[in-house]
Amino acid sequence: MPRVSSQLSDLQWVKQVHDFLIEVARASLADTPKLPESVSTQALPLAQKAQNIQQKAGNTANNDKNWQSQKSQWIEEVRQLLLELSRIALSERPKLPENIAQRALTLAETAQDIQQDLEDSGRDETSENDEDETDDFSGDVALSVNDLLKSLKDRLTAEYQSENPPGNPQWQQLLTLLDVVQETYNRIQKS
Repeated sequence: MPRVSSQLSDLQWVKQVHDFLIEVARASLADTPKLPESVSTQALPLAQKAQNIQQKAGNTANNDKNWQSQKSQWIEEVRQLLLELSRIALSERPKLPENIAQRALTLAETAQDIQQDLEDSGRDETSENDEDETDDFSGDVALSVNDLLKSLKDRLTAEYQSENPPGNPQWQQLLTLLDVVQETYNRIQKS
C-alpha cells in the first residue's frame, strides 16, 4: 500500500504545483508585475518534493509505466523554475524574468494534463479492481474516500507493527476508530 499513498502524495504535489504556477502567472501578468507573497514559503518545499519524486522514479523498477518517469523532464523544469523563483524571492530586489508568465502557464498546463490523466486512469483501475464496491456505492467520491481510508489504515498498521517498543494500546484504539469511521461512512453512503 505505500505505493498508493505515494501516488496520492505525488498527485497532490502536481495539483499544488498547478495552483502555484497559475498564481505566479497571474501575479506576473498584473499591471504591476510582482511575485506572489506565497513564493517564499511554497517554492522551495515544492522543489524539494520534485527532487524526491525524481529520485523515487529513478529507483522504481517499472520506469516506463509510471507518470513520474514519463514526465521526468517536466518535473525537472518545474524544479528549476521553483528554485529560480525562490532565489528571486530571497534577493534584495526581486525582479521577474520577462518570460516567467509563459513558462509558468506552460508548466501549469502540463500539470493539469497529468492530473487529468491520473484521475482518468485511477477511475479505470478502481472500477476494474473494486467491482463489488462499485455496485454498493454510486459515484467516484465514495470509492476514493474508501480507498483513502484503507490506505491510511494500511499505513498506520505498518507503522504500528514497526513501533519500538511494540504494544502501545493507543495504536489499537486508533486502528479501531478508523474501522468505525469507514463503517459509518459506508452506512451513510448506502442510505
